[in-house]
Amino acid sequence: MKYVTPCCLCLSLFLVACANEDTSETVVVKKPITDPVTDEDVSREFGEAYDTTEKFTQQKHDEYAAKLDEQLEELNAKIDKLQEKGSDLKDDAKVKWNEQMDELKVQRDHVSEKLEEFNNASADAWEGLKQDLDTAWENLENSFDNAENEIDEEV
Repeated sequence: MKYVTPCCLCLSLFLVACANEDTSETVVVKKPITDPVTDEDVSREFGEAYDTTEKFTQQKHDEYAAKLDEQLEELNAKIDKLQEKGSDLKDDAKVKWNEQMDELKVQRDHVSEKLEEFNNASADAWEGLKQDLDTAWENLENSFDNAENEIDEEV
């Protein structure tokens, strides 16, 4: 009996030590073997990406040009109406009015020229032309608004 307690103690320590052992297995995940990428693969995929980008750029160019062309047609109709409205003015007001209308038409023609230049531009160059066209359009709209306000005050 004297040896039973130490034996039990040793056996329990042995069992505890065995229970703490890491019995999990290491799992190795292998990547699937794929074919190596070739020069032809890169060239083909780059070509596809370039073509897609070029088509997208052309689409945006065409959408912008169509929108601005439509706005220019609407503004031309408004200018014609404004011209009729100012025909009733007399003397100094008529002279000043004609000068404003002439300036407005010059700006309109400038926008039309810029739009034509934009339509003929390459995809690489149209972004810079777009900024010039936006500025010319904004100036034209401001001139129209000013002329319209003045004719409303005079009439």
